[in-house]
Amino acid sequence: MPETLDAVGRHPLEKGWHRDLKHPFVFIDGCVQIWPDADFSRLKDCGVTAYVITAFRPHDGAENAFDAIAEWWRVARTYPNDIRIALTAADITDAKAAGQASIVIGSQGGDFLGQNLNRLEMFHRLGLRVAIPAYNSRSTLADGLMEPANAGLSRMGERFVEACNRLGVLIDLTHVGERSSLEILAQTKHPVVFSHSNPRALVDSRRNITDEQIRLCAQTGGVIGVTNWGPLNFKPDATDRPRLDDYLDAVSYVVDLVGIDHVGVGTDMSHGTYPDGDLIRNRNAGTANRYAQFVEDSPRSRRRYVEGFDDYGQLIEVTEAMSRRGFSGQDIEKILGGNLLRVYAQVWGS
Repeated sequence: MPETLDAVGRHPLEKGWHRDLKHPFVFIDGCVQIWPDADFSRLKDCGVTAYVITAFRPHDGAENAFDAIAEWWRVARTYPNDIRIALTAADITDAKAAGQASIVIGSQGGDFLGQNLNRLEMFHRLGLRVAIPAYNSRSTLADGLMEPANAGLSRMGERFVEACNRLGVLIDLTHVGERSSLEILAQTKHPVVFSHSNPRALVDSRRNITDEQIRLCAQTGGVIGVTNWGPLNFKPDATDRPRLDDYLDAVSYVVDLVGIDHVGVGTDMSHGTYPDGDLIRNRNAGTANRYAQFVEDSPRSRRRYVEGFDDYGQLIEVTEAMSRRGFSGQDIEKILGGNLLRVYAQVWGS
């Protein structure tokens, strides 16, 4: 039986953070799944300031997306001392001061828009603040990364970029096709992010991103959320579970390429029980297949993440390892959340 993932784990502040980090500081996880059986009252007890959640399934239509966001507003109302839905960057820091965890409503995929781009403003008014235009397959907006045609943006996709810039919705390019991402990077007037993607130069997976994508994202003022998800850290000659050093290799690579101001964290971890039916759909260019063969297939297992960073309670050790690599306390604060908070303030406005 795989070792079950417990994403809540120990509260990092029980042992104290790295000595060079100021307290309080912000830790933002740029991609998280929170399932209905999660203990919502404990979300604030992980040392995480803000969770950017996948609020509904990637290919859901408008009705399911609406219902899922409505449920999140109900959860926030039910746990008023524990959870706050963040609509501005200030909401994140205010929630931290009040002892709450922030929830940032995000979309992995653009299928909920259908053929009607006007829905984007409605969903923004409901709290949507981060949006991936295509999840692996093609949407009405763009090609996903698994589409062999790599066809780029549709005309509606071009208007989507304009609408996101106008409304203050942060565009996330993870899972988006390479050509589509490059076209968005050329068009956007605001910073964009890759919320949970690693350098393809280290692990050649479609889910990872090229140096060109990394550089152009940084040129927008954006952030690459380096992920500890195992398959994206599973190097070509590996047969064992990747370790924390493999993850930090990816962090260091992005910092060396574009600078400390453009790196964040996106764990893609879960609170609550990952559904059995979601076993690794759209396997990614052989990387996830190899990982399943040599390491682990179950999305519920801690082994689906790098050893040494499969639980929030390990953040102390993660920061200490960053320090040993030469990152200063200020550098670590930027990586853990300062850079994403800056981008949120720029894109979401007041």
